Amino acid sequence: MENNTSSNILSPVHSIGYIIDKVPFIIEKLGTEYFVIVSIGYYYQVYDLDHLRIKYISVRMPEPIENMTVHYEVVYISMGRSIQGYHRFQKVIDLPNLHKTNIVGMFILGDYLISWDKSIVVVTDIKNKCTITEIQIDIDISSNIVTVLHPISYLNKILIVHSKGCELWNIRTNKRIHIFASLDSAILNSSSSVLRNSTIHNLSINFSTATCSNHPDIIGIGTKCGRILVLDLVNDIVLSQFQHSPEQGSVTTLSFQTDKPYLVSGCENGDVVLWDLEKTKVVHIIESVHESQVAHVSFVPGMPIFITSGHDNSLVQYILDGVNLTPRELRSRRGHSNPITWMSFYNALPEKGRDILCASNSHTCGYLGKISRIQQHQNRIFSQNALKKKFNESCFLPFKRLPPIVDVASAASRHYDWANIVSVHEKMHQVFVWSGHSSVLIPRYLTLEKYLKSRNKNEKSHLLNSSITSHAVTTSKRLLPIAKAVGVTECGNYAVVGYSDGTIHRFNLQSGLHSGEFVNKNETPRSILAIHISKSTLLLSVEHDEFNYYLSIWSIKPIKHLNTSTIGELKNNSHSEPFVSRLWGVFIGFGFSNGRVILYDYQSQIISREFKCTESSITDLTMSTDGRWLVISSTNSEMFIFDIISSSLLDWIKFKSPVIRCIFDDSNTFLVTSHSHSNGSLSIWANKLALTLNTSSDGLPKQPTKPILIEDPPNNFISDIEANERPSQDNESGIPDCMQTDPTTSLIHNTGNEKVDIAEKKLKSELIELSGLPIATIQSLLYLDVINERNKPVEPPKKPEDAPFFLPSMTDSKFDDYGNVDEIEHKKSQSKINYSKETNNNKPVLESGFKSELQILLSSIAYIESNKDESEDIISKITKLLKSKSPSGVHLLIKQLGPLSGGDIEEIVNMACYFEYAISLKTDADLLQAYLHIFLENHSDVILENIEHHDRLGRIIESLNKSTSADWAKLQNYLQDISCFLKFATNIQMD
Repeated sequence: MENNTSSNILSPVHSIGYIIDKVPFIIEKLGTEYFVIVSIGYYYQVYDLDHLRIKYISVRMPEPIENMTVHYEVVYISMGRSIQGYHRFQKVIDLPNLHKTNIVGMFILGDYLISWDKSIVVVTDIKNKCTITEIQIDIDISSNIVTVLHPISYLNKILIVHSKGCELWNIRTNKRIHIFASLDSAILNSSSSVLRNSTIHNLSINFSTATCSNHPDIIGIGTKCGRILVLDLVNDIVLSQFQHSPEQGSVTTLSFQTDKPYLVSGCENGDVVLWDLEKTKVVHIIESVHESQVAHVSFVPGMPIFITSGHDNSLVQYILDGVNLTPRELRSRRGHSNPITWMSFYNALPEKGRDILCASNSHTCGYLGKISRIQQHQNRIFSQNALKKKFNESCFLPFKRLPPIVDVASAASRHYDWANIVSVHEKMHQVFVWSGHSSVLIPRYLTLEKYLKSRNKNEKSHLLNSSITSHAVTTSKRLLPIAKAVGVTECGNYAVVGYSDGTIHRFNLQSGLHSGEFVNKNETPRSILAIHISKSTLLLSVEHDEFNYYLSIWSIKPIKHLNTSTIGELKNNSHSEPFVSRLWGVFIGFGFSNGRVILYDYQSQIISREFKCTESSITDLTMSTDGRWLVISSTNSEMFIFDIISSSLLDWIKFKSPVIRCIFDDSNTFLVTSHSHSNGSLSIWANKLALTLNTSSDGLPKQPTKPILIEDPPNNFISDIEANERPSQDNESGIPDCMQTDPTTSLIHNTGNEKVDIAEKKLKSELIELSGLPIATIQSLLYLDVINERNKPVEPPKKPEDAPFFLPSMTDSKFDDYGNVDEIEHKKSQSKINYSKETNNNKPVLESGFKSELQILLSSIAYIESNKDESEDIISKITKLLKSKSPSGVHLLIKQLGPLSGGDIEEIVNMACYFEYAISLKTDADLLQAYLHIFLENHSDVILENIEHHDRLGRIIESLNKSTSADWAKLQNYLQDISCFLKFATNIQMD
């Protein structure tokens, strides 16, 4: 395996969808604004508190970030045993191997950096970058330091909280001052019924977290058994105690409000609890703030706002409202917490390829959301609050979150009209409906219950599968088939659902009513694997029985079975073996568990292509939007990119983990992938062939022989503020250190400039390059006379009406001159002198200022064969001049050439020479042909009169004729070859 990133096609760009990881966030105030600094793996990013929008993202760190702290504008991060400090994008502090084991936490105390591992606290002088002291805690092997605090007004003292107790130390003298014994006695002597009667009482007491309050002598300590202790440091007394419920679990984080006696605690199950310290009771419990344990919670100083983060890739901001101080969610940034298992571009907005509709699954829950490729604050996780409501009169859903998602389908065209997204869930009969516009679950689902009630009683036992039950409980307790796959027509009117009993049903998406069943009386129903809809008219259902895979084609409206064909054999008669199917136009791709992939043309009912690239199971297939490439991913973390026309392998890539899903954007410029190790994030890869020149003779990169190991793309979103705040210090290469290009993250990585230059020249000699101007510009050059005739006014302009009598129509003569009298007299005398010079010479002097810009350039043009370098510069200047003019300006410049406009025949010859050389460069071909048309249209008579008497003009015109004819013949041959190949590949007669 080649351990480099020199992939033939893909180059890492960035990752999207990552909000925050497990590292606790930090709140810092700069000026009058608060900022939130969060960690996202190898990077940290900064949000503003007012809108929770990203201000900038850091440079990539050498290792994943494990801890963070901040002091003004310097962010300190720990990675393993080392600590580094960054000011904006510049590294200002580097403390390697500061500890012997991995660092657990750190904070800034004046000029000192306090850091600790499991048993040792290190005090470092930041300015001198030297260690002041090390404090060794006398604890057993099973214990470790939980956190280190600095109570307010305690000079040179720190509070060390470990698993079994709490100690006060002086960092100057390196001596322990006090051990707080009241913590153990408070827990052991507690007569709380909660502790005595619960299973928590039998567990050993371990401290899990601690925090300081705004009072100098009060701290809060949490335990793994869910107990919270408020400790008075001066008197060594536990002032109050609180207890989490058994369901909430241990205390993971604590925070005091600065101006009121309130304490907020984070729970292991994701709940957040607000406590009243004066009344020693619960004020409010916010359930399920996070899907997993709360990683960190912190009040904003001086505000009734607290922020929480969890292990579920989410950051939530709450505000305490009203008299009862009920917490209300103010704003949030939520992402997927697990690998994304399904995704598709959601082109509801005019900017295609902007939003990605995606789904992820935890062990028991499924989540649907949108990820924006442009702005992170537009990421959404769809709300499932509708589950708290009564869906209909006969059904309640006994869960807070829907089960894992199996399949999703949507119709972006109905984004603003009605609920346009449907989802199928694990072991569920009901198919749920979502609103893409509101990003919520709709309290309505698609079900066969009413339809089956209306069926004949004798048919019920035949249609319903008694071995399968649904999670949804109905009043009739009837057994319903489980939904397996779903599809939505492009028009958004119909949703088609395939069930476990082999039946396929059509629903009206707007009303949710059943509107038909797909029945084939000649065949027995088979298990449904996938549903695909082609152009809102055809339904393609992928099915299997005990031996084979099948593809059935139906007409959606009216419902009619068209045909069924066998796709492949079932390996070892296993119904649970991996199988993938994807639809692109008239092709449907199938990926089997043995690594075999086929492209099936369902119109011609033939296998167009077959690929066998691996022995592992296929995880996903995708095709480029232009139908040229097929991307295949497998369970062994490899990805293969094939050219469909030539069936050749273009790229062979090895990732860190298997690709779950992959899709191309509409322009084929970027490939989006989801990996099993990327919880909640998507990787964006650039198509290098869309951004660079390909130099091979057949237009394809060299076929790889080994897989290429490629790294994850960076999280390098650049905001506007970040771009303006780049440091100005440059290194020897003249590029800022933070902007140095890393080969692993370079969008286009070239190994040698000389080789690239040679390759580009070779490629340009084989291609004809167009100007890239709009077709309307070219047409306006060719048809300027027609346009002028069409736009000619119907009648002459009317004379303006006389002004009213009270408004003077002429100014008085005494107000005519507002200028300087001396300057005016000087101009008059100067004009008399010039006139006398002309009359004395009997004819005016014609200077170069009376010539047009084009005539000046043509007068200095050299013969191409005598001085090629100088002529190239003049040719480029002429082309640039003509491009800068409007269509009428181009016509005027060309008409001013030659004897008819006061010039000579040499201007015509030099202009023809310009066309000869410019066309040979094979650049701006379409624009040069338009200029040549205008030139010949105006000066063809002069050329025909002088071509026999002017040898140079005759040779240039003959060469020009040959070159243009040869270029067109070559292009026409290519077009004919492409037409013949398309006829052969598609069996379609295009003539």
